[in-house]
Amino acid sequence: MRKFGTDAPEFLSFTLGDDDTVYNLPLAASLPMSTLLDLQEAAAKGEAERYQLELLRTYIGDKVDSLTVADVTAIYQAWNEESAKQGATAGE
Repeated sequence: MRKFGTDAPEFLSFTLGDDDTVYNLPLAASLPMSTLLDLQEAAAKGEAERYQLELLRTYIGDKVDSLTVADVTAIYQAWNEESAKQGATAGE
């Protein structure tokens, strides 16, 4: 018998600036399927950046409001790299 849904989620862990708080953003294969589908739908509508920002807000709260475009880009670049190592990307 096969059993699914038992794997521990994997995260991109990071800090922001001089703050020692560690934030955890689930990698692509660890996101709920509905979240991944919403991200793909937003991308198809040209709203991927807004959705990514709101997804990030879910995991880091209002800190997202102080991030620059470069910060968000760097976070998602690292997230994509780590997700690819996991065997998934936002496009899958």
